[in-house]
Amino acid sequence: MLVRYFGGIAVHLGFDIDGVIANFSLPLIERIRRDYGVVVKESDIYCYDLNVVFGITKAEETKLVEDILIDNLPLYDGAKETLEQLNKEGHSIYLLTGRWGHLREATEMWLKENGVHYTELHLLDVGKKYQANVAPLDVIVEDSLGEAIEWSGKVKNILIYDHPWNKTLNVRGLTKRVYCWSDIYHEIQQLQASRNR
Repeated sequence: MLVRYFGGIAVHLGFDIDGVIANFSLPLIERIRRDYGVVVKESDIYCYDLNVVFGITKAEETKLVEDILIDNLPLYDGAKETLEQLNKEGHSIYLLTGRWGHLREATEMWLKENGVHYTELHLLDVGKKYQANVAPLDVIVEDSLGEAIEWSGKVKNILIYDHPWNKTLNVRGLTKRVYCWSDIYHEIQQLQASRNR
């Protein structure tokens, strides 16, 4: 059954949390400065594997990431307002994150405290989010290039939130790069417009 709103058809939207809704980079950069005495910029984070970027063990990476995830991460500008608007328009909003299952309660609390609107929250294995058992998605927004490419068999509109760690030549045009939440909203509106023709 199609849900209609304001003359359009509601769509199923998938969003990663960290690197798309939550700014993971700022607290990561601060933590690296504090714990290791090294000053880095976001542009220094050249790949998704933080143990490779910083020359630390996988165990150190896991602890670093978990410590940051249980912190109160800041939202990217426009994330809350755009998700609220998409919710008002009747779209289904699926949050698909590689956060560990034991962080579900902390994640739900963070979402509530920050007023982030969503339909369903799915905590999934990193590198396997594309295997999520959710309604067929019309759009997915990711910061992990590997995850984004894996969605290509399941989702037609794959948006990659621009970061230094997800640069690609994109020779097959599987993804479209977005730079902010107004870009994301614009892409969703373009999809709406094409469906209403």
